[in-house]
Amino acid sequence: MEKRVAIVVCAWPPMGGGIGNNAYYHLKWLIKSGVTAEAFTPDYGQKKEVSELPVNYLKTVLPLGKAGFMFGLLKELKRFDIIHLYYPFFGSDFIIWLFKKINPQKKLVLHYEMDPIGQGIMKIFFWLHIKLFLGAMINVSDRVGVLSFDHCKGSYLADFFEKQPDKFLEISNGIEADFFSPSDKKEDLLVVNNFSVHDKIIIFVGGLDDQHFFKGVPVLLESFATVSNKHPEAKLLVVGDGNLKLKFKELAKSLNLESKVSFVGWVNNDVLPDYYRLADIFVLPSTESTESFGIVVAEAQACGLPAVVSDWPGVRSTLADGQTGLLVRPKDARDLSDKLIQLLSDEDLCHSFGQAGRGRAAALYDWSELIKRIISLYEEL
Repeated sequence: MEKRVAIVVCAWPPMGGGIGNNAYYHLKWLIKSGVTAEAFTPDYGQKKEVSELPVNYLKTVLPLGKAGFMFGLLKELKRFDIIHLYYPFFGSDFIIWLFKKINPQKKLVLHYEMDPIGQGIMKIFFWLHIKLFLGAMINVSDRVGVLSFDHCKGSYLADFFEKQPDKFLEISNGIEADFFSPSDKKEDLLVVNNFSVHDKIIIFVGGLDDQHFFKGVPVLLESFATVSNKHPEAKLLVVGDGNLKLKFKELAKSLNLESKVSFVGWVNNDVLPDYYRLADIFVLPSTESTESFGIVVAEAQACGLPAVVSDWPGVRSTLADGQTGLLVRPKDARDLSDKLIQLLSDEDLCHSFGQAGRGRAAALYDWSELIKRIISLYEEL
């Protein structure tokens, strides 16, 4: 493909969570497929890892969280035929909109990752942004990629999708199925986390900060207290970091779970599969519909784990309920503990779900196939 592609995203590994990681693999596989592509992300003054990929860190005006105005895009994007914007990216989405108005011949793909849902004043800001600007952004976009139509129909995009369905298409996030794959538990990791080979480990992977308040860790800890009483061999492994970590550790202590829960902090993506492999069950108890996909669900299933996930539009489509895992009612600690106990009590069911989940994740979300669909989209523009 001769067209040049610019990926614009609010964060880049090691910062960024799911959106940043997906953009990284998106760029990696475009280049691997022979496409000329570069990524543009804000320079927040963050630690930057040496990368073999062409990543441009641009000066950012009014940086706040993972938002800010990268005015340098107005110049840089002139070199490209297609702009692929990961949304949300407050501030720089306006820059992209302005660039597209000035350069209508350039093609724009808006990759809608999630509904922005905040707390307090940020909730009002996000609502105003959606009401006043999202429609304008969609109007200048040539295509709008959504993680699933299931999520789209229950999101802020619903009305736009109803009016312009032909503009929308599914672009799921992806995994490298050869990397995230089943394997034996590493004994050294068991020892470091005070686990034994006889423990049944439930793993949670996600941000522990204000921006990821919807991940449901308090509900998980509450339900795990019940699980632990029924299954003393059960342990909880929490992978992730953020300003709420200490608060969650104190909650675990108040529930007498100090010896049962291991908070390991942030884990480099290079060793993340080893942590999934330590576990017997994966859980993502999201409390808000902003959890649009949950790449960690696909990663965990690719590693052969049964998944227990909140029944929200979008994220629920990453598993097959009753075949690769179980859906739970959001914010319902009782239902969550019941489902976890069900799996802990049935080793054959866990094994069956794990095998089916591995096959499904590899078939639907592997980058080797996903990138073909993305390139086909670019060629049609």
